[in-house]
Amino acid sequence: MSLPGLASFTEQVGSAFEVENPSSSFALKLIKVVEHAKTETNEAFSVFFLGSPDHFMPQGTRTLRHPQFGKMEIFLVPVAKTNTGFEYEAVFNYILSTQEKEKHYG
Repeated sequence: MSLPGLASFTEQVGSAFEVENPSSSFALKLIKVVEHAKTETNEAFSVFFLGSPDHFMPQGTRTLRHPQFGKMEIFLVPVAKTNTGFEYEAVFNYILSTQEKEKHYG
């Protein structure tokens, strides 16, 4: 399974991701994408989601579903509680393939 990269996540800021849960499903909203580093060989970034203030999830691997990306497993960590809900972060560090390098760097 291939997870989306920095550009793909950035295009989906503001969209909803459904969290599959055995007892019920609920949505997280992708609120921002932060690039940490991008070189010819690596791409590192974080994605931040906002969840309901009434539903806290401890850190762990979650199954998310998105209309554009389909079903994916992502490790989420709670990083903040605000008036609007709980924020969660997922960190990605990709080693770029030769094909990806050519796409990004010619």
